[in-house]
Amino acid sequence: MRVPSVFKLLVVVMMFSVFLGVACAQEKTPDSATFSEADVQKIALEWATLVGQGSVSELEKLLNDKYMHIHGTALVESKAQFLEAFKNGSRKYEPIKIEEMNVRIFGSSAVVTGKFNLKAFVRGKTIEGVNRFGLILAITEQGKQVVSFQATAIPQQK
Repeated sequence: MRVPSVFKLLVVVMMFSVFLGVACAQEKTPDSATFSEADVQKIALEWATLVGQGSVSELEKLLNDKYMHIHGTALVESKAQFLEAFKNGSRKYEPIKIEEMNVRIFGSSAVVTGKFNLKAFVRGKTIEGVNRFGLILAITEQGKQVVSFQATAIPQQK
C-alpha cells in the first residue's frame, strides 16, 4: 500500500514544527535568567538590610563565593573575610540607609550605584559617614547573587 504524498507532506510539516518548537524553547531564557529593575532594587535593599543586621546565614546565600568587598577605607575582603568579621564580632553595622540608587542591567548582570549613610563599629572604633557605592549582581548557578561591592567615602565638608 502506498502512502499518499499529502500524508507524507503532513508528517514532514509536523516533524518540522516539533523541531522548531524545541529549538525555540531552548533559545528562550527563563525569567530567572534575566534581571528586572525591580529585582535589582530588591536585591540591593536586601543586601543593605542583611549587612546592617549582620545576618551571616542569609548573606552566605546572597553573596557569591567569589564576592569581593572593598570598604570605603580601601580594605579589600573576600566573602569569607567579610563574613568572619560579623561572626567574631569585630565589625557591626547600624542599619544601612540607601539614599540614592541607580540601576543598569546588562543581561545576566546588573550594576547598582548610589549613595548611602553608614555607621559601623570596627574593632572598638566608630566609622560614620556618607559613601558612594557600586554593587554588582550576576545570575549564577546558585541564582541571583551579589558578586562585588565597593564603597567610596565622601569627605565631610567643613
